[in-house]
Amino acid sequence: MSILEYSVAKKIYTNLLGITPAPNEVGIISKEVTIDYTDVSGASFEINLGELPEGSVLLHSQVDVSVPFTDGNIHPFFSLGLSTQEESSIEYPVTYDFRELIFDQLRLNNVGIIDSQGELTDADVDKTLNKTLNGMNVLFKMTGSWGSGGNLNLARRLLGGCGNHNAALCMGGIIGSPQNQTEEYGGASWSVGGALGTSRRYIKGAGIQDAALCTGGHTGSVIGTTEEYNGASWSAGGALNTSRYAHATSGLQSAALVVSGYTTVAISSSEEYNGASWTSSNDCNAPRYSSDSAGTQDSSILIGGTTGGTSGGLSSCEEYNGTTWSVTNNLNVAQAYGASFGLSSYEATTCGGYDTSAAQLSSTEEFDGTNWTVSNDLNSSVDGNACAGSQTSGLSTGGWNGSTDTATTEEYTQNSLSDLTQGSLTLFVTYTHV
Repeated sequence: MSILEYSVAKKIYTNLLGITPAPNEVGIISKEVTIDYTDVSGASFEINLGELPEGSVLLHSQVDVSVPFTDGNIHPFFSLGLSTQEESSIEYPVTYDFRELIFDQLRLNNVGIIDSQGELTDADVDKTLNKTLNGMNVLFKMTGSWGSGGNLNLARRLLGGCGNHNAALCMGGIIGSPQNQTEEYGGASWSVGGALGTSRRYIKGAGIQDAALCTGGHTGSVIGTTEEYNGASWSAGGALNTSRYAHATSGLQSAALVVSGYTTVAISSSEEYNGASWTSSNDCNAPRYSSDSAGTQDSSILIGGTTGGTSGGLSSCEEYNGTTWSVTNNLNVAQAYGASFGLSSYEATTCGGYDTSAAQLSSTEEFDGTNWTVSNDLNSSVDGNACAGSQTSGLSTGGWNGSTDTATTEEYTQNSLSDLTQGSLTLFVTYTHV
């Protein structure tokens, strides 16, 4: 298996110490370490500063990380400015675009090797810069891609979904009128399951394929009833304290969370389910409906939605820690009537919906607990879809494509790290001779 070679661009910071040397006065010494990306911790560099001319001023140091793959694609690299701490961790979205990230711009005198003026003296020429990346993790967060899955037996929109990517469940929705049909996904095709007791639309599901929950919705009027699925049939559960539709639901059958939605106005109230009854919890910060959520009862993220009128989709998001809601960073693309999947508030993926002009979306974004990263689009734009799965492998099914209800299922898979080969870290020390 051959290793693809990539050249590393070198940024020269000539103004870091307040000087502007001529280009021919700038030099670089480097040390390369071959590493296995499965065990970056312990990569060690040693550069003898005696290789620099006496009186040299150290401008900058950085570690360039090569990212060789064997799949023939163009891949990125990034650079780490060295810090005075022995441990550092970075996360980089590999999107097969050429890019470079420079973090800290560090003068090497911060590690006690040169004097306060940034100059090497006669006494310093035998000093050695030792840097070991103890505990350092280079974490490659791979963006995902969508592929075709098996179609639903009944095309519909505004349905609920839950479960895993290869053991998913969808229920209800509308095609002309509210539906009660349930379907189960086995990783390749959908089969009809037990029907809901009450046909309903504008719903979301929670739980897994054989222990699922369906709450609230709209039958022609707003309802608050809950139904529980055991893998074969639905039975009545505890009713919501506040009837609602177009709400967000996350968690498990025995530990679920409902938030936001619509009654006669957009609401912000949230409720927690213990497998038998619902208890009111703290409100989210902003009333909204047709938003979505992912995660668990005590680690959930509320995504997008709308406030109605001419507002279109929202980009705002909130995180729930089991007690309170806090505002987090916005989506890159505002959306309402989208769908999401993920196992916690810091590991979620959202897709589809409509934007601020009510046009169907194909956009997909991943959340890491702090920021949303744009991933590869759905193959078809859709809103009112349902989702299931984890951030690394999920699915989207059903919805409205702008002209008709759809039965299409798409499966999402994050790119595997298996294509990574052994690469290298290179320490560059940039200096000028004055």
